[in-house]
Amino acid sequence: MKKIVGFIAVFFVLTTSAVYAERGEGKEFRGGQKDKRKEFWSTQRGENKEFRHGLKDMPEDQRASAITQHRESQFAENKAFREKMHGENMAFLKDKLAKNQNLTDAQKTDLVSFMENQYQENISFRDQQHKENMEFFQNIANDASMTQEQKKQALKDHLAEQKSENKAHRQEQHTENKDYKNTLKTSVQPQ
Repeated sequence: MKKIVGFIAVFFVLTTSAVYAERGEGKEFRGGQKDKRKEFWSTQRGENKEFRHGLKDMPEDQRASAITQHRESQFAENKAFREKMHGENMAFLKDKLAKNQNLTDAQKTDLVSFMENQYQENISFRDQQHKENMEFFQNIANDASMTQEQKKQALKDHLAEQKSENKAHRQEQHTENKDYKNTLKTSVQPQ
């Protein structure tokens, strides 16, 4: 009897530690991704600060062109970084799904497709906002009737509007993710 209880205790410890190790793997991965994002944005903030400092000595006619070029360059860098992070996230997800015994192959494929669709929606949303920004900035820069203070205020208003649009977009995606997750949970048949 003691052997059976001992065996059950050892089995319980081994299985729960394996489950926690697997959970820790996901937490570790997400933490690493978060650190990469922080490092990238920190580097970019430093570049922006340096760029703005360099604008002070630049003639007015060259400044607008330099700003546009800098924004386009940073947009391309951001896009490449997000693409890289997405690739890493999808590889991690596919690896986790390959190990998952509770989901069917169709559910796994559907989940990967759902995540890819969300990513494509985000790309489309960011591209649209970037296009709007560049048009807005160009219009403001070329508007001779506005004072510098009016231009700053118009820019602040535009960015505040975009901030609320970003928040609404993220909230919409969060709701879609939550609904999908709940749908998936109800359809999972433990094996």
